[in-house]
Amino acid sequence: MLPSIREIVDLSHELYDGMPNIGGLPVVFFPIKTFEGQRTISGGKVAYESRMLMLAEHCGTHLDAPRHFDEGGLPVGEVPLERLVLPGHLLDLTHKRNGEAITVADFERAAAKSGRAIGGGTALVCWTGCDKDWGKGNWTRERPFVPVESARWLVERGITLFATDLIGMDDPAEWWWPTHATWLKSNVCMVQQLCNLHRLAGKEFLFVCLPLKMRDGTGCPVRAAALVM
Repeated sequence: MLPSIREIVDLSHELYDGMPNIGGLPVVFFPIKTFEGQRTISGGKVAYESRMLMLAEHCGTHLDAPRHFDEGGLPVGEVPLERLVLPGHLLDLTHKRNGEAITVADFERAAAKSGRAIGGGTALVCWTGCDKDWGKGNWTRERPFVPVESARWLVERGITLFATDLIGMDDPAEWWWPTHATWLKSNVCMVQQLCNLHRLAGKEFLFVCLPLKMRDGTGCPVRAAALVM
């Protein structure tokens, strides 16, 4: 471990066969080679396993690239790494309840509490505490949300990357996802479904979010982590 890094915090949910996701899409991991099968056909000379993965781009802890809502926007594989490895700025919004909008005033108060202004060059990390309900009940809709007014306000402040433990940022009643459109059409990437954000409270950290370098991708599951200084 590098001397300047005191702790590495895993911010990603596990990917697994049949896992829940916001679209209710199939997530399937199945074997294409098995230890037993390879051992049999090789007469005991070799044994190994490999699996096929079938999952949506927007599954689990994942990145939304501008291409998701902007036909001419950056696809996943072309998002510069400088926009995915950034100093983190944690905003404590854990007081917000399910169904409540996270207003501009909420963001202002959280920023004041953090002692830092909201702006570019950082990963703005919105901590709501919703990861404790991940995969439970009506988890995709029973959550706080970021209304369009707040999203536009953040864009005006030049944010580089928005990250959160929420599974979705939009008002659950707005099925057309205008908050998504506001950020992605402004070339702001988003990371959704983080976890363990409570471990970052009061700490300085580098936020790291690395998707696959996927051609034409609109999103991608990621292994997100915080390097605590």
